[in-house]
Amino acid sequence: MATMGFQPEYAGIALLAVPFIGSFLCYFMGRYSPPLRNLIAVSAPALVLLIAGLGIPSLSPDLSLRIAIENEYLFYTPVIQINPFSYVVILVTAFVWMLGTVYATGYLGEEERTNRFYAFWLFSFFADLGVLISGDYITLYLFFELLTLSAFVLIIHYQTHDAVAAAKKYLFLGISGAFLILAGAALLYAGTGSVDVAPLAVGSGLTSSQILLIAGLMILGFGVKAGMYPVHIWLPDAHSSAPTPASAILSGLIIKVGAYGIFVVCLFILLPSVISGSLSSSGSPAGLVLIWLSLITMIVAVFLALMQTNSKRMLAYHSISQMGFILLGISCVVYLGDAGSTGFAGGLYHLINHALFKASLFLAVGAVFLATDELNMYKIGGIWRSMPFTAVAMAIGVCAISGIPGFNGFVSKAFIHHALIDAQALGGWTLLPAEAIFFIVCGGTVASTGKLLLFTFFGETKLQRLPLDTTPIPMRAALFALSVAIILLGILPGLAIFFILPAAMIFPFSESGITYIAGYAGYGGAGIYSAGNIGYAILEVSVGILLFIAYVFWGWFHWEKKVPSLISPDAWYYRATGAFHSTGRFVGIDLLSGIQEMTRSADERFQERWHLFSRRHRRTLMNLSTFGTGILLITLVLGIYLIIIILTPFIGW
Repeated sequence: MATMGFQPEYAGIALLAVPFIGSFLCYFMGRYSPPLRNLIAVSAPALVLLIAGLGIPSLSPDLSLRIAIENEYLFYTPVIQINPFSYVVILVTAFVWMLGTVYATGYLGEEERTNRFYAFWLFSFFADLGVLISGDYITLYLFFELLTLSAFVLIIHYQTHDAVAAAKKYLFLGISGAFLILAGAALLYAGTGSVDVAPLAVGSGLTSSQILLIAGLMILGFGVKAGMYPVHIWLPDAHSSAPTPASAILSGLIIKVGAYGIFVVCLFILLPSVISGSLSSSGSPAGLVLIWLSLITMIVAVFLALMQTNSKRMLAYHSISQMGFILLGISCVVYLGDAGSTGFAGGLYHLINHALFKASLFLAVGAVFLATDELNMYKIGGIWRSMPFTAVAMAIGVCAISGIPGFNGFVSKAFIHHALIDAQALGGWTLLPAEAIFFIVCGGTVASTGKLLLFTFFGETKLQRLPLDTTPIPMRAALFALSVAIILLGILPGLAIFFILPAAMIFPFSESGITYIAGYAGYGGAGIYSAGNIGYAILEVSVGILLFIAYVFWGWFHWEKKVPSLISPDAWYYRATGAFHSTGRFVGIDLLSGIQEMTRSADERFQERWHLFSRRHRRTLMNLSTFGTGILLITLVLGIYLIIIILTPFIGW
């Protein structure tokens, strides 16, 4: 067992303890010293990054940190573990969260509810890390629920009508997705007697249909958080309603928790089953279905992005589309079996890249909004002279997401493209249009993000006057650091491969596939910048330019026809929530009205006593009770779940 530079039994605890304690400190210290609160908020992810970074010298396929928490009252043993795969995601999460916090200190200033924001900001970081270091699906589920609840507070921060509606949609879908994960974990336990996040044993006793059911439930549950079509509908509303730092973290990191979960299911449940023959050999139908689901996610989202006028909504749809790229990489792994190492490398590389360039794009849009108070790109224009730094930062992000050579997105998309070609060669006619769809999506990304850059910064300004560039230094620092990281991972892909190779080597990929990854990205070769890859990128840009011209000429950017309700995911969401509410009232579980009736008399007595307190004491009680109620509700929810889990063996699961 590698020590990661410190005592292994303390590593996972330290990673969780820092943001957890920091969230409480931010709330209470913010009442007395906002600068100290900001320092605590920035220091927490920086300290997590430092703790995780101590493991770099010992990074290897043997890196393993596993702590089993024995408890006689639970039917399972909670496990905390870190392996080279989760380690990569932890490092990226801590780095981007740190920069997002630096940016937030300049963006938010002293707005209302800032203490609450930072408290739940770090609490979300705590829950995010909890998912990444969970060594069993039950613990993962509990942290997943915590992340849903804490991110809800970030989305609802401004408490506008749109923010409340977006947060409700996010909460409903997030909790629904979490229960699908729990259902999959319960079935896994029923069939194997274990819920550990570990490769599914060949003799697990599960049939192929049971494996597919478990994996399907979990992938759909994680897909909600990842923004996978058709359960993506919370994402555009949430991103556009939340404060810009929260939008950047939602898009750059929190949805990666969903992608991480899908990686875990595919690599630990589906991939061993494919290789062992429990499902089939390479070319499995499960992989084929996932590939098509990824392609549909990509193309639907990119065309929806093309039609947006709100900058944050456009980037939200691009988050969905880019998640499609990540899912495509891991889908190719399931389809190709032990020959799918290129898909794994591309998917994980793009997960890293997307966290960087999408955070950068959201933060650049936030800087523009702070200066112009406008998110509609059609109403801005011509501000590059007054905001050159932000214009350059956005241009770097646009080049990265578009896959331009020299930027990080080019490298990961090249990996995914090669994995898709391998899958297409194996799948024949079943994947005949797959590469064409990939090509169109890449072109659509160029067109839509190019629209964002051009309409925001160039042309004739639509503003009454050009804004002064008053972007605070913390916001500039975050944008600068992200831009540097984007370029470095583009021109030096070996920096990322240094982390990705050990992660790939813990899974049963062929030795030739591992060697190919190392040589292709610069470890012994320079295949990534081959003439073929660069030529493909040039064709993508050309298609993007043609799409942009066509959209401008025919007015497709302003296409306002509504999607028929029969095929609209949004319409089905409202049907489902309406049916859920109606059914709840019919069977008598509308708890809100019941609680209101039960507490009416108690509330009247409370009001009488409330006025006996001085104004100062009232404010103190309100501050304590507001924060305490949120934590209490979270604790109660988790307590109920734990009770259900404990009782599961006794009720015949």
